[in-house]
Amino acid sequence: MTGGLFLRVILLVSLTGTYLQPSAGQTDMVVQEPSPVLIRFGGDCLLTNYYEEAVGDDIHRAFRELDLFRTADISMVNLECPITTRGRRVHKPFNFRMHPQYIDVIKSAGITIVNVANNHIFDYGSIGLFDTISYLDSAGIFHVGAGRNRAEARRPAVVAVRGKRIGFLGYYGGGEAPLATEHLPGVADRNIAVISADIRSLRDRDSVDYLVVNLHWGTEKAPIPDRGQITFARSVIDSGADAVIGHHPHVLQGIEKYKNGIIVYSLGNLMFGGNSRSSYDTGIFEIRLSAEGPEFQFIPIRVSEWKASSLDGPEAAHMIAHVKKLSSMFPRPLFNEKESK
Repeated sequence: MTGGLFLRVILLVSLTGTYLQPSAGQTDMVVQEPSPVLIRFGGDCLLTNYYEEAVGDDIHRAFRELDLFRTADISMVNLECPITTRGRRVHKPFNFRMHPQYIDVIKSAGITIVNVANNHIFDYGSIGLFDTISYLDSAGIFHVGAGRNRAEARRPAVVAVRGKRIGFLGYYGGGEAPLATEHLPGVADRNIAVISADIRSLRDRDSVDYLVVNLHWGTEKAPIPDRGQITFARSVIDSGADAVIGHHPHVLQGIEKYKNGIIVYSLGNLMFGGNSRSSYDTGIFEIRLSAEGPEFQFIPIRVSEWKASSLDGPEAAHMIAHVKKLSSMFPRPLFNEKESK
């Protein structure tokens, strides 16, 4: 985020929640309840390499037919690479970077915030990270999880929608990307003491109504999280988060309710140009904040030749059954409660 700003806030203006004029004979004003705040999340997103080669000049192919992000109040994905044409390739097995022209694809898709705390954000060094921050800031896309120093990497994003303030944080455990220090760039440390302190600060200082923590973690291709992840995610909820959104394994994992929170262990790939697989089924997770409390929905998605669209009918039912099976390992899986759809 732009240096000097401690917190970035966007106010999305809506005509809902206004007063209705009474009809003849009425003496009391009728107040319409604000419509629910709709937040949708996708997994790993990387529009480069195989995607770039396949689509050519048709750069908007990925999300042209998917309105789910555009029709949400807030939409978030994990941006799995820097946005840059500069920098020196860091020595590692796989390096990714996205051409700046694709920032318009992200924005026009309706994605309003990205997590950049992940193992590829430093693939082209600090210059790649700095360029990413600049491009996202210029496009008006919020970002969490990495920065020019520790304070910036841990800086939250707060989005205000119809009287509700929703806070976002993002973390990665280090390894393929350096942890930010007081004076050096990197990612926010996926450490429970760090996360708990950031949650307390966000609750106390910014009075958020709902708080989402992104965790880039886990074992690639693993269909279930390990015991340490489950303990850690629950500790994040215990520390005051309302939702944990996970990514990195490149496959979907289960979803559980824990106390008053929700934990999505992995949303898999949304649009991952880092490998050649151009067609697969995945999903988007929806949180709907209303006066009655949060409601949740897993929305099946099909990516076909690098084009995402909603699934319905038997194919959608099959995907929901798949995630339901993955979630059955938890004491309170999402799909056995009334908020499931």
